[in-house]
Amino acid sequence: MNELRPAERSGIDPGDPGGEDRAAPAPRRTRDGAVLVGPSVRSRYLPGALIGLPLLSLLLAPFAAAGLQEWRFSRLRAGHDGMLEQLLAPSTVQLLVGALALWAVFALWGLVPLLLTRTVVLLDEEAGTLTLRKGVGTRDRARLSQVEYAVGEAERGSMGLIGVRAEGEAEPRQWVIPEIGWDAAAFDGLRVLQQAAGFTPAPPRRVLVAEARRAHRERNHRELAARAGMPWREEYARDEALFRAEFDRIRRVLGGKEQPREGDPTP
Repeated sequence: MNELRPAERSGIDPGDPGGEDRAAPAPRRTRDGAVLVGPSVRSRYLPGALIGLPLLSLLLAPFAAAGLQEWRFSRLRAGHDGMLEQLLAPSTVQLLVGALALWAVFALWGLVPLLLTRTVVLLDEEAGTLTLRKGVGTRDRARLSQVEYAVGEAERGSMGLIGVRAEGEAEPRQWVIPEIGWDAAAFDGLRVLQQAAGFTPAPPRRVLVAEARRAHRERNHRELAARAGMPWREEYARDEALFRAEFDRIRRVLGGKEQPREGDPTP
């Protein structure tokens, strides 16, 4: 399984003297010092709770405010005119309270499923043990010496795969860690595990993401060049500006606005 390691798939040499891909991992740790292999609940929850849910709550606030207003009118008709009813009299207060109430409800709805379904591995470096946690319970345990492979992609939406095999088992048990590439700290947990298990650790997430984007951009440029009949040169893979300039020139040639050079496609 060693040929599946991210460091080898990326084509980046971890020993490159440039130094960026040799940066020390900085994973998240528990209070006991165990390394989190995978994203924490906090890292996955906060972006949505602090950015996405408030915006959604503001959009739906008028509906919540209408409900609060109807509730206030029913209280007034029943003869209740206390501090709460007076506080909710202004429409701006109704909108604000409605938005905050929706935010709290949505935040709770988002947090509970995440707590019940999140999967993470805890690595105790001193004891040399691994613990697979899913939800609030422990699903499996293994020793560090039983790890046969630990791989994962650095982009969001990717999974980490850890294979462990105890003595006497014919096939390794495979642990699946969702969102191993959620952020740099989550991926650094995998890098620490790779190093502790005796594998070549993958480069930092930012290096792999940059390489993946470069490869994706190169594929797109190759397709554009092939459609235009433009000869491909390897320097285009490293210099996007050079490719764009040459591609624009070829388009002008094909459009009859510029004289072709030797080797250019003909209109």
